[in-house]
Order: sequence, then structure tokens, then C-alpha cells
Amino acid sequence: MMMENSATIFEEQRSFLHSLAYRMLGSSADADDIVQEAWLRWAGVPLAEVDSPRSFLGKTVTRLCLDQLKSARVKRETYVGPWLPEPIAEEPGDASSDDVSYAMLHAMERLSPLERAAFLLHDVFGESFEEIGNFLSKDAAACRQLASRARKHLRAEAPRHQVDPGEGKRLAMAFLQAARGGDLAALKELLLPEAILYSDGGGIVRAALLPIYGNDRISRMYDSLTRRNLIPTEVREVRYNGLDGLIYILDGQITDLLLFEPQDGKIGRMYAHRNPEKLARIFGVGSV
Repeated sequence: MMMENSATIFEEQRSFLHSLAYRMLGSSADADDIVQEAWLRWAGVPLAEVDSPRSFLGKTVTRLCLDQLKSARVKRETYVGPWLPEPIAEEPGDASSDDVSYAMLHAMERLSPLERAAFLLHDVFGESFEEIGNFLSKDAAACRQLASRARKHLRAEAPRHQVDPGEGKRLAMAFLQAARGGDLAALKELLLPEAILYSDGGGIVRAALLPIYGNDRISRMYDSLTRRNLIPTEVREVRYNGLDGLIYILDGQITDLLLFEPQDGKIGRMYAHRNPEKLARIFGVGSV
């Protein structure tokens, strides 16, 4: 009976725990692993010793994520090219995309692990700074400062833009049509002059090793890829973390996931996922 109660309580907190871990780590698969480890630890604790299950489990997941981020930082220092968070598919009618926007996930990569934790726990999940201090083994004032620094950085790196319904899809399809048609002028016109393309190949497949800045350079690159027949012709529309995009498929294998971030009626940022290991995690097995 005790195990049944423990399991029921854990399931009540599972969504919160997975959401926290995903935002901390930028990977749904890694979040699954963290939640599983939290369950193993939870299952071994007598309920009579736990004052607040949410607090206990939130603290456990936060500390597990902080430990993983320490090792992840070392790995990412040697990662080839930009490292992009792994997006999650958006179900039809999902109203939670703003809560975990891709721009926010990407910007959080610039935060320290402690800043990330303090910001998420307070601004996203509504925990008090006193409680966050318990999670992070710091006083409330220090946690408030961590969250404040994170907030200032995120405002600069990931400003929110009002996007009309369907605008992202319109831009994605217009981009596809212009690229397929070899219309360099149309491609350039779809992008803001200061547009940025981030491309993550992980050193496994070819991808830009640095972000590409400017509509001229981005449009010329895609025009060149089209002219050299380097872009698969089979394409499907997708939506991840509030962004519309495209997946490119070759011989049943997904080779690219391209997400478009609208800004002022044009494409402000593009996120190109090409790392086959990440695509395999995002899509299950990387094939359709």
C-alpha cells in the first residue's frame, strides 16, 4: 500500500518534474532519464519522512540536472559547431508553446546552471525564493539575484514577438517554395537583414561551424544547396515549441529539421537540426 501511495504521489508530480528537467537540459530524452532517476530515489524514501513531496522531488530533479549540466558543459566545450536544444512536437490545439518557446530554450544555453534553475523555478513554476534556496542550498537573496541576472539576459537574447496565427507556416512554405525555385531574391526578401541561422551537425554531418548572419549570406547558402541538389525533395510541415518548420527526408530517413522564428513579418532566426543522433532522439528512430 505504501508503494502504491508513493507511486500515486510521484505520478501527480511527473509533469512538473519532466517540464523542469526538459527546460533545464534542453532534451526530452535526458529529462526522461532524470525523472526515472528521481523515481528510483523517491521509491526508497519512507513517506513519513517527507513533509512536501513536490519540494522533495523538485529539489531532487534540480540537483540531478545541475550535476548533468556540469558534465554537459565539458562535452559542449568540444562539441563541433553550435549546440541546439532538442525541440518537442506540438500537438494540435496545444496552448503551452509560449511557456517553453524555442527561442527561450536556446537563450537559456547562455545562462549558468544556477541562473537557469533559479529563473525556471521562480518565473516559470512559481516557487518562492525561500524554497528555491532550499533546492539550491543558497539563501533567498542569492537566488533572487540569480533569477534577476537570468531575466535580464533572456530579455536581451530571446525577446517575445507577437506573431499572427499562421504567419510561421506562411513563412516556412514561402521559404520552401523560393528555395526549390532557385529564387534568390525571394529568399533574401523573406529574411530580416539581421537574420541568423544556427546549424547543428555535431561534427557528424556537414553544417555551418558558426552561426550565419544576414539575409544575404543565408539566402545564398540555401540557393547554392538547391542548385547542387543537396537538399532532399521530400518535405513535410511540422511544428515544434511554438515554431513552424520543415523536415527533409531522404530514403525514409529524416536528414534535417528546420525551424523558423518569425519577427516583424519576416524570418528572424532559423534553427537547422542536422545531427543524426539528435534527430534520432527527436523522432524516435530518425526515420518516417
